[in-house]
Amino acid sequence: MSLIASLRALHAVDSQVRGIRTRFENAEGDLARHQKQLDALAVRRAEHEKQMRQLQAAVANMELEDKAFQERIAALRAELNGSANPRQYNALRDELKLIEGKRDELAERILAQGENQERLRAEMSAADAPIADRTRLRDLAKAALDEARAELGGRLAELEAQRERAAGLLRPEFREAFDEAAEANDGEALAEVQVISVRHREFSCGGCNAELPLDRYSKVAAQRDDLVTCITCGRILYMDVIPERPGAKKTKAEAKEAAIDPDGLG
Repeated sequence: MSLIASLRALHAVDSQVRGIRTRFENAEGDLARHQKQLDALAVRRAEHEKQMRQLQAAVANMELEDKAFQERIAALRAELNGSANPRQYNALRDELKLIEGKRDELAERILAQGENQERLRAEMSAADAPIADRTRLRDLAKAALDEARAELGGRLAELEAQRERAAGLLRPEFREAFDEAAEANDGEALAEVQVISVRHREFSCGGCNAELPLDRYSKVAAQRDDLVTCITCGRILYMDVIPERPGAKKTKAEAKEAAIDPDGLG
């Protein structure tokens, strides 16, 4: 088998391997992206829950403080009702007013914290739908990845074994050149030479469309076991059909055939 034939055989199986791997990578990327977004939402939800616990603890402490105020107010009122000493009565009344004022301030703080709790509950409720949506997308992405692995995992192993066998038929320097060209061109390691005009010596790379020097075309056209690459993209060049040079002498058999059928109609 010629060098180009061996390279093309390797390219055929390598393309399939890369196609399956790309499908796996895309599915893994989708899963990772959705999981990352879901994790961010979960972190935000955890922060909300922590804030809610802190608010609830603060309100509970304030309610205990309010209960203590209530008990003290009740005690002061009882003492006021039973006090016969004007001086003691005035002192008890002043303390009662002070504690009632503090309790009023505490009530405002409890109300404000209650409003904060309601606001936080609304934010948490609004976050439920995005979390549910992202969870659904994450689960779909995981199912797609599992399906791809189940469907193509065995096939990939077979193709990788075939690729190793095909690569093993090439010399190390040719395998390295193939791998470099494939990595640089998204798996398209080979490209056919495009003949624009033999007469004007115009040729291009079928991969990147860059103009090819005459010496590159000549080496490929010679069809020797030489590895010729595009000077622009690095793809390995080949030709299935070598065009006839203008003015080239025909063999006797070709000349005889042309004389019998000058129009080439058969």
